[in-house]
Amino acid sequence: MSVKPFQINIPDSELDLLQRKLELARLPANLDGARWAEDSDVTVSKVKEIVDFWRAGYDWREEEAKLNRLPQYTATVKVKGFQELDLHFLHSPSTISNTAVPLLFIHGWPGSFAEVTKILPILNGAGFDVVAPSLPGYGFSRCLEEPGFKNMHDAEALHQLMSKLGCDRLYPEHVKAVHINHVNLAKMPKPEFDKEPHYTDFEKRSIALHNHFSNSEFAYYRIQGEKPRTLGFALHDSAVGMLAWMMDKLFTWSDNYPWTPTELITWTLLHYFPGPTTALHMYRENDASPRQEFPYESTPTGVSAFAGEMEMVPRSWAEGTANIVYWQEHEEGGHFAAWENPEALARDMVQFFRSVWG
Repeated sequence: MSVKPFQINIPDSELDLLQRKLELARLPANLDGARWAEDSDVTVSKVKEIVDFWRAGYDWREEEAKLNRLPQYTATVKVKGFQELDLHFLHSPSTISNTAVPLLFIHGWPGSFAEVTKILPILNGAGFDVVAPSLPGYGFSRCLEEPGFKNMHDAEALHQLMSKLGCDRLYPEHVKAVHINHVNLAKMPKPEFDKEPHYTDFEKRSIALHNHFSNSEFAYYRIQGEKPRTLGFALHDSAVGMLAWMMDKLFTWSDNYPWTPTELITWTLLHYFPGPTTALHMYRENDASPRQEFPYESTPTGVSAFAGEMEMVPRSWAEGTANIVYWQEHEEGGHFAAWENPEALARDMVQFFRSVWG
C-alpha cells in the first residue's frame, strides 16, 4: 500500500495510432445546412475546425508536460469485497503552513483530477493541503472487474487514501465539512412545504434551468446508465466521436465559457487514452436499481450556486436534506465552476472551510 510518485507517459505508439485515426476521420457530409439538429453548437463545421487543429496544431506532449508539473502519485487501497485498487491522485501541500487543513477535491464525469489546477494555487496559498484523486475507473485509476462498486465504495476507497496520507479527520465521523457547487433533485428533492416559499429571481432561474436539463438534456444519463459498454465501443475507437460527446457536455453545461481547442482536446484525451467506458460504468452501477432515499446530512455544508449550473435548487429545498450553513450565489459560472470561475469558487471554499474549521 505504498505511495508512489507518478508521471503521465502515453506511449508513442498510442499517439501514432491517434494521428492516423484523425487523418482518416469521417465527418458527416450531409448535415452542414441541417436546422433540425440539437442546439448544442456541436456542428459539423465546429467539429471540423477542432479536428483540423488537432491534426496539425495540437501537441499532447506539451499538455502532458504541464500535467506532470503537478505532484502526482498512486496508492493501493482495498475496499472490502473487492480486489485491490490502484488510485491515481494529485497531492499538493499548503505553501504557508505545516498544520494545513486537508481538503479532498472530487471531480465527476466528464471531468478529471485536472479540474483542480486553476484553484490549486489559491487553496494552497490559503493553507490547504489538497488531494485530488482520479475516481476509480477514471483517468489513471484502475477500474475493478467485479460488479457492484458504487459511490459508497468510492467513498471508502478515498477514505483509505486520505487516512494513508495522514488526513484522518475526513470521512463519515471524520468529515469536518462539505462544500458543493452542484445540487440535484435526486439527493435534495423539493420538500413538502405547508406554504410555498418565496423564490428570488436567481432561484427561479435555477428551477427553470433544472427543469430544462431534466426534460431536454438527460439522454446522456440514460444511455450511460443503461448501455455504458455499448456506447463505450464507439467512444473508445473514435477520438472524434469522443470529442463530439465531450463538446456537447462542455458547451451545454457551462455558462458561455470560451473553451479553446486545446482545452476541448485535452479534456477529451484524459478520457480517451485510458478508455472512456470505465468512467461511464459508474452511472450504471449507481442507477441500475430505483433511487434510494438519502438520510439527512448533518455535516456542515456549504454551497456555491452558479447561475449557469443546470442542477441547482433553491436554498429552502437544499435545507430539507442537508445542514446548509453557507450559501453564496454567483451570476457567472456553470457546472465546471473550478474551470469557468475559479477565483469565485476558491474564495467561497476558503471562506466556508475557515468558518467551520476554526
